[in-house]
Amino acid sequence: MKKEAEKAGNLRRWALKLLLVLFDIFAVNFSYYMAMVLRFYVNHEFHLAGTLFMPLFLKFAPYYTVCCIIVFWLFKLYNGMWKYAGFNDVNRVVWANVVTCAIQVFGTLLFIRRMPTTYYVLGAAIQFVLIFASRFSYRLFAIEFSRYAQGKNAAVKVMIVGAGETARMLLRQLESDVHNVAQPVCVLDYRNLETGRLFNGLPVVGGLEGLEAASAKYGVKSVILADSLMPQETREQLLARCAKLGLAVQDFALYSAGGGNPLRSILARVNGPLTIRLDGAARDYDNAEQALAALPGRYSVRAVSAASDRVLIDIERDSAALSNADEAWARDYKKTTGEDVSFF
Repeated sequence: MKKEAEKAGNLRRWALKLLLVLFDIFAVNFSYYMAMVLRFYVNHEFHLAGTLFMPLFLKFAPYYTVCCIIVFWLFKLYNGMWKYAGFNDVNRVVWANVVTCAIQVFGTLLFIRRMPTTYYVLGAAIQFVLIFASRFSYRLFAIEFSRYAQGKNAAVKVMIVGAGETARMLLRQLESDVHNVAQPVCVLDYRNLETGRLFNGLPVVGGLEGLEAASAKYGVKSVILADSLMPQETREQLLARCAKLGLAVQDFALYSAGGGNPLRSILARVNGPLTIRLDGAARDYDNAEQALAALPGRYSVRAVSAASDRVLIDIERDSAALSNADEAWARDYKKTTGEDVSFF
């Protein structure tokens, strides 16, 4: 039964790759054909000059098509899990189209002849839109379908506490899960910095004093804490207010930040940009919450120093987590999913 499911999954993936290849063959040729039409279609007729360039376009099209498929394959545009597409996937799509645009320009200049500048510009623009849409339309459709399903099945309207990186991660997770019964309806910014704005399409209410009014206005039944840097005093005040209103509370912030992670206590005191060095590699972050969101699990702080414009923090993975990660089941999990287990 398991082998049959794997076989069906592999067949489905190869069918998707084939469909993408066929669409790309259509897209790269249609793009520059439309560029030709837009350039030379004047006064409801195809200009005579266009009839001179069209045979040149058709002559180069087969070679350009093969080059595009090879470039897209090298940039792994047929291997992505587009349901979870992110910024790295956007970069791959952009650079793949940049390379194919260069092939179109230099290929025609070297082997055919120079084409009109508008042909190159319009063709590249249309091709990018079509290739981008073919990869990301699935994700957009999945998100919208998830929101529709949540609207029908949601049993609990929730308030998200926090308007930063952790809250963004939480909302993304809720959007991707069509089976969850939580429907985010508003965001509470206890710092009162983003009041009146929209956060991922949700209205932002400010200050702890806005909790009661917002919960009544939006019919809130549960609260999810999604701010990894919330001071303990503020957290206790919020929990007391929620208990008074009869609101259930879940703490996504401590889960994403690794629970009692020693790193969290340091970052709670950092304001502004910082650099974190782990395993010899340094990475810059705009703020402490962004760093916590990017570093799930437990870490020990080795050293803290300050430069002119940022804080420098050296960390190492928690030794207890490392010993757990050596266990057989953890290795099997990584082999299956490609991800490390987060020991929080």
